[in-house]
Amino acid sequence: MINIEFSDRDLADISEAIDNPEITPKFKRKLMALRMHNLRVDNGVIAETLNISPNTVTNYVKQYRDGGLCAILEDKAYRPASSLEPFIPCLKCFFAARPPATAKEAMGHIERITGIKLSEEQVRKTLKKIGMSYRRSGQIPGKADPQMQFNFFTEELEPRLKEASEGKRKVLFVDAAHFVLGCFLGMVWCFSRLFVRGASGRQRYNVLGAVDSHSKEVISIRSTDNINSVKLTELMDLIREKHPDVAITLVMDNAKYQRCKMVQEYASSKNIEILFLPPYSPNLNIIERLWKLVKTECLRNKYFPDLATFQASIDGFLNSANQDYQQQLESLLTLKFQFFPIPKK
Repeated sequence: MINIEFSDRDLADISEAIDNPEITPKFKRKLMALRMHNLRVDNGVIAETLNISPNTVTNYVKQYRDGGLCAILEDKAYRPASSLEPFIPCLKCFFAARPPATAKEAMGHIERITGIKLSEEQVRKTLKKIGMSYRRSGQIPGKADPQMQFNFFTEELEPRLKEASEGKRKVLFVDAAHFVLGCFLGMVWCFSRLFVRGASGRQRYNVLGAVDSHSKEVISIRSTDNINSVKLTELMDLIREKHPDVAITLVMDNAKYQRCKMVQEYASSKNIEILFLPPYSPNLNIIERLWKLVKTECLRNKYFPDLATFQASIDGFLNSANQDYQQQLESLLTLKFQFFPIPKK
């Protein structure tokens, strides 16, 4: 058995290396073996403790004896360079301009650009390696004005959200959702493809809701009748009843029943400010995310035989949202907004 006498400086260097977050577990195991060796722990015990063989422990000690700490921390692993390595910058540039829909499509592009033929699995690994991931594409409203959205956020919405964070104001995001009795399909882990029965007809359950910017409190009015200006005034009554002594701002889109004179006069009588979003700006209304959560939690991949059970599922979620789903609401309804690039003139 090889015995090494470690100086105080040696032990300090080993301890410092063990505590270094940049040192990988593989090398920390070597350092722990040296520290245990210094304590005169038997090689068999060291091997069993660190889940390595006694011969490996001996090799670690020999490496330290012959080359010191540098020899222990030297990475001798063989890592062959990929034949694609010289083409990586070119591939990044190409795929940034033309994102492939499938690995097979990317495989064809890679072969044409580099002359190297890869399997689909190798292509997936390559795409991940260069920083790409498989995501669902999103849609920008065709008539959205990014500059107008940004100006609205900085000049109108952000100051009011700051007051809300200081307790000086309540800011609530308002919107209506129209849930049609039918089949809401989604991804699911299963052993064979899942088929969900669809409901017949076009019956709708309409929800006019508001969500608090900071507490995430959900307030709603639900009906099988159409959402109109009268329903909106009823929602204002509920909100003012819950918050009688604080300034209130309602952030909403430009639906005709919301912009009408009657609604604006009623809001003024209740000392409620209405802040209208720029046209085509669902990305600035956090309640849109709430409607997606409703579909995910209580509608997706489920069969409802009639409108009553359909309504009951939605009602159950909305009634218990701030008790049973508060953590999800806090995570989903953050005040982080998606902004799109402002087109160059």
